[in-house]
Amino acid sequence: MGLSDQVAIVTGGAAGFGEAICRSYCAEGARVVVADINADLGEKTAAALCAAG
Repeated sequence: MGLSDQVAIVTGGAAGFGEAICRSYCAEGARVVVADINADLGEKTAAALCAAG
């Protein structure tokens, strides 16, 4: 089951379980919003996800 037409908003997505969930959703084709109280780490995680494709 792909997620190519879906958008996922992951709170706490910058690290740990949240980051793993972001990676899983990206691997399934979803567009992912990385939301986290640590904006710098969230930006870094989002950039890494984009770079990975």
